[in-house]
Amino acid sequence: MGTDMLLAIVRRHQAKAVMEAARKAGATGGTINSARGTASNTILAALGLGDSYMEVLTSFVRKEDAHSVFKAAQKAKAKGMLLLAGEGGDMGKGWTLVEVICEEGFSEEIMAVARKAGAKGGTVVDAHGTSTEADVKFFGSPLVPEKEILMIVLEDDTAARVIEAIEGMEVLKKRGRAVIFSVPVREFSTLG
Repeated sequence: MGTDMLLAIVRRHQAKAVMEAARKAGATGGTINSARGTASNTILAALGLGDSYMEVLTSFVRKEDAHSVFKAAQKAKAKGMLLLAGEGGDMGKGWTLVEVICEEGFSEEIMAVARKAGAKGGTVVDAHGTSTEADVKFFGSPLVPEKEILMIVLEDDTAARVIEAIEGMEVLKKRGRAVIFSVPVREFSTLG
């Protein structure tokens, strides 16, 4: 038994409806974060995300329930995108979720490089690091750098180019400044 990640990127105040639909099909809960979009107005309009203020729902579901949870979540009254990510299975649709966790202020620069490599847009979630007093001190106080999580959903053939371009950036070469990883997308759908 394993788990898959259900991820919904929707208009603000709509993630709860997606979670309620997913819960009826077997999901046990999730986390909702405020986010902002980086896509052009044309792409945002096509996804029904006219403003750049969004919510990201993340829910981990048992692999055996994942497909039915995904199908139920598709019926929620929301506009945006829905994906099911995780290893294994034969449900691959040719999509990859690329995530970059970076220090605050770097997501726009990283997104600009990703666009040059073929990405259309992404979603940025504000976060903060988990360093402890023993990790870093500044004038005797612990320093917990603010972070950003940049999420980009890409077709597989574009994902490799985007990852390579981002990995070549100076910010990823400095320890503790940024990290990049990717997860295969098993199912993908627009909502609304």
